[in-house]
Amino acid sequence: MSHISAAQQGLAAVEAKKWDEALPLLSKALQTSPNPAWLIARSKALIGKNRYQEALEDANLAWHTAYERNKRPLLSEANYRRAVAYFRLGQYANADACCVYAIRLIKGFPAIEKEDPLKSHIDADGFYTVTSEDAQRQAREDAEKETPKGGAEKGLNMINGLDLGPKNKEARAASSLRFMILNAMERLEKEDPARKLTTGARPEQRNLAELEFADKKPTAAPVAKPIIPADTQPQVQDFQSNAVISVSIFSKGVNKEKLQVEYKPFSVHLDAIIYPNGDTRPFDLELWGEIDPEASKHTVTPNKVELSLKKKTPGKWKQLKSDGNKPATPAAAAESLTVSEKAPEQPKAEEKESAKPAESKKTTEVPNAAHQYPSSSRTGPKNWDALDDEEEAEDTSDVNFFFKKLYQGATPEQQRAMMKSFTESNGTSLSTDWNDVRDRTVKTVPPEGVEAKKWSS
Repeated sequence: MSHISAAQQGLAAVEAKKWDEALPLLSKALQTSPNPAWLIARSKALIGKNRYQEALEDANLAWHTAYERNKRPLLSEANYRRAVAYFRLGQYANADACCVYAIRLIKGFPAIEKEDPLKSHIDADGFYTVTSEDAQRQAREDAEKETPKGGAEKGLNMINGLDLGPKNKEARAASSLRFMILNAMERLEKEDPARKLTTGARPEQRNLAELEFADKKPTAAPVAKPIIPADTQPQVQDFQSNAVISVSIFSKGVNKEKLQVEYKPFSVHLDAIIYPNGDTRPFDLELWGEIDPEASKHTVTPNKVELSLKKKTPGKWKQLKSDGNKPATPAAAAESLTVSEKAPEQPKAEEKESAKPAESKKTTEVPNAAHQYPSSSRTGPKNWDALDDEEEAEDTSDVNFFFKKLYQGATPEQQRAMMKSFTESNGTSLSTDWNDVRDRTVKTVPPEGVEAKKWSS
């Protein structure tokens, strides 16, 4: 087989994600010619085999061979492969820098600039100071103007100063990867070695690495499965409305033909389900409130049993399961309703004095109850008001915060384009050019390492 044929078959194997098949074919071709496209493909295959350092070396060599041959698109792609390898190695500063180099090449900047554009983002100790907020701010500024070089188009259809059309899917991928890298880096300590920038626009050059391929995979020692105690209960989740409480009992492989479900006013008996340790035995669910057995039903899926329990008395339950006391009667269930769900009752004259302590206690609990949602979680109901501050603090560091800001500042036509492109691409593409997306379907372009799959019925 000629080296050209080997390369073509290797590239096809990479496209099909057949890493073990691609590596020897591409290696054979590269022994004859260090083609940058073949090096980039082998780097991708090595990432698929978790051989990150070798993938980085191939990407670095691809950069040099592309530079010697003046292959600008391959230079940008080589920088992107460097970023992926550094990201997988946990060297986040180097990874983001390579993304920046890739994006600047697409914008039209030279492969090697007189002064490294990231020099001003390194402190005295060599630590990388770029944050996700910096990237978001720069992206917004670039989106409002033309690309610095390489095109005369105006910036309506821009994110990070890039044309979001299909021809620049590499730019979209690099921009998306930046946010992943910077968010990961911000979770590290300030002096973590992963924050140090140790690479540059021109990577270190080495000779082509000779990869080793084992004829047979070594027999791995069998990994012992964790022992699950016999008394481990299946996971149960619930969601309720005033009329119905829906319960999901997570149990894989239940035979829907053999499953028998018996509904009682205050309990449900299932015979039988599969427990986490693999045992098949009955399961009993003692309920907090009363249900209508005749109006309740269930469905069985491969991973769980779903119950739809009709409440005897409409209203919100305090919890799903009984706490071991006498089951709640309809009157007791009504007592648990929040102020917004229940009309106040007037106490009898002779009961006013004895009711005062209870009323005082209830008055102090009502404000919290009004904002709590019943749950079977072991931690109990959540007070969502208490989480507002935490959510607000976290929201500004989320990538979604940037896109919300961008959407708010857009024109109605740009907003319409953003909604269409974001929805049709399953959240992987964002365009503000209505003329571009109006008459076409925006394709899904997932980030590196993620495979797009269609929903199956």
